Amino acid sequence: MLLEDSKVQIDLTKGASHTLKNLGIVYLSLYLDHDNFSLTTPDTSGELLKTPGCCTENLHVSGVANTARHLLLLLDINHPLLGHHAGCLSGTKEVSPWTRIIEITFPDSLASAADLQEVQSTLGFLQETLNAPFIGHNQRKIRQEATRLGLLPEQGVLSHDERKALPVIRRYVHGLHLGATDILLFGMISAKLHSLGCDISQLQCDDLTQKWFERMIDIAQAFEPFYMNFLRENVDLKVELEMETSNKEIGIAEEKADPVENQGEVDKTLLLKMDEIANNYQYQELDDFPVKWDSLSDLLKPQRNKVNNTNKMFQLQSILAGVHLCVKHLRSLNLPKIRIVDFCSGAGHLGIFLAHHFPDCHIILVETKWGSLRYAKERIDKLGLKNISLCLAHMEQFVGRFELGVSLHACGSLTDKVFQQCIRSSAAIVSSPCCYGKIVNSESLLYPKSERFRNIIYDHNEFFKVSRLADHESNNENYMKCVDIDRTEHLREYGYQFVGISKLKPLTCSPKNNLVVAFMD
Repeated sequence: MLLEDSKVQIDLTKGASHTLKNLGIVYLSLYLDHDNFSLTTPDTSGELLKTPGCCTENLHVSGVANTARHLLLLLDINHPLLGHHAGCLSGTKEVSPWTRIIEITFPDSLASAADLQEVQSTLGFLQETLNAPFIGHNQRKIRQEATRLGLLPEQGVLSHDERKALPVIRRYVHGLHLGATDILLFGMISAKLHSLGCDISQLQCDDLTQKWFERMIDIAQAFEPFYMNFLRENVDLKVELEMETSNKEIGIAEEKADPVENQGEVDKTLLLKMDEIANNYQYQELDDFPVKWDSLSDLLKPQRNKVNNTNKMFQLQSILAGVHLCVKHLRSLNLPKIRIVDFCSGAGHLGIFLAHHFPDCHIILVETKWGSLRYAKERIDKLGLKNISLCLAHMEQFVGRFELGVSLHACGSLTDKVFQQCIRSSAAIVSSPCCYGKIVNSESLLYPKSERFRNIIYDHNEFFKVSRLADHESNNENYMKCVDIDRTEHLREYGYQFVGISKLKPLTCSPKNNLVVAFMD
């Protein structure tokens, strides 16, 4: 039990606490322990992340799946609702169908349902899931558990072959036992029906889905009165789709990859033009900032298998030079505070390093993987750093204001999403890109990014062929350079006065050794 005597603050969208995503989290918190969670609707001007979310000490969590998992992990790292190996809803929405259902598909479709019949139509995926036989990683153990639960006959009643041929019937969406997904789904459905003045008994479902509803009703009996009271006090009986702010110009929108046609050779005339642009561009020289690594705690040094990662240390030292330049400029503006966001922070090597070197700045780590942030938190606590916060969230869920955005080898298009975030906040940028061959068009990102390059490369597939050449180990320097020149030209179009491409030193510390530095006057 990690909660001890303190309460976990669950943040709900101000003015929209009736949204289904919020209500799924409310339902889960009431199921766990309605006395240990405080529900708030914070002033959105001070938020770091989109809600729903939760906050404990210096850790901020955003999104339905992340918030649900974190509430459960606070109670027990092996909480039964997290399922086998605590894997329930652990994948991102890009790779996990259930996370995508919980975060986007189901709440959006359910919220738009105008009557009982339309609610009924949104439950097709649920009925399909519950009617599919349960097949897991250890089928023998699953069948033993199903027998114990009375879902399969005891051995001896049927022959071995007859018994083996019987499918294992699901009791819940992930198999035989209740999971967080069941509670989130039921909480949303219950809230929507309440808003329509309907009852679950009015739904027309097949037998297995009806039994799922009956089990969920039994489970909810202990806390259902608290939930209904919450709905009466906070919901205006209009469960609507939460409208999320988007900006198509710098859009931080839901990504839908545009398939790339990458057949054939790159036009040689285009390659000659890229070589010309690259050869005429001069790299920006930054002042060196030598780091006395021997005098630093091992907790500040990036390590691999308990051995100092020398290349990563050189990378951090090079980025420190860019950050020094930007912080010096920001201080000249007499800003009340300087907030530095380390996007795609991983285990926090860069962010923790910066928190140590800039004690008067506040550092925010933004990362999607809890395992990486947990390791970062352990190091932060041991170092006693007080100027650092952690955000478990996708990049597009971060909505806080900041003055400097940094990233080290954010893969492919993630580097451009970092730039989008910085443009949104008019923030300075220090970023070393990576995986040029993985950039791809989406609703929020179109390549080439700058008008200059769009006037040269009319077909984005030709640009992607150039970017893929940048990932080749031989003769890739000019192609990497051109992709990043396109990025810097795009930044100039948004008002960045100082924009330059420098290099990580020594060049051998990484094959992807470009460093983009930019700020506004």
